[in-house]
Amino acid sequence: MKSENELITRRATVDDIPELVRLWDNFSYPSDIFEKRLTEFHLVEHPHSKQILAAIGVRFQDQSVLIHSEAFGDNSNADLYRDMLWPRFLALAKNLGASCIWTQESASFWHKIGFHPAPPDKLEALPNFPKTESSPHWFYLQLFDDEQLKKANLVLNQHKIDESEIFDRQLKILKNIILFFAFSIIATLLIMFLYSYASSYPILKK
Repeated sequence: MKSENELITRRATVDDIPELVRLWDNFSYPSDIFEKRLTEFHLVEHPHSKQILAAIGVRFQDQSVLIHSEAFGDNSNADLYRDMLWPRFLALAKNLGASCIWTQESASFWHKIGFHPAPPDKLEALPNFPKTESSPHWFYLQLFDDEQLKKANLVLNQHKIDESEIFDRQLKILKNIILFFAFSIIATLLIMFLYSYASSYPILKK
């Protein structure tokens, strides 16, 4: 078994397309569609041979994340590759503010880390993800309670509004200060001009 420390995890790039297409074709995935969604895929790569050992897609949609389309160049180490990529997926989901992670992948690994079969009432909240797998079964991992997430978003939005209002007030004060100094300078220059003009015509002093 290859050591996890010897392998590289990274996001797919255009240079990976030829090898990824071969890998996707082996798993009967729509490679022509996946090419256009290349940035969804995260890879495990051998550091020396540069062989792609695993590719798994991650799609963000409607405050949810979909893990999809597992493809392995070496099925004997599939769980190792899943375990290496999972921290990336979890961090990505949290950074995007996702409340739930979905998948149709049925490998025991996903169940061990907390995915559960989605009951009918949960499926009502399933985003309209692009069709990936033929399996009708869905599994999910709840990261945050939807209501808590909504409240957090409301607080965040209110905070942004408050900051915007503070900025607008500060900007208005700054404009007033600038106008005050501008009028002061203009008034001073006008007085100096009038004084200079009057000094040039002594008759105006009488």
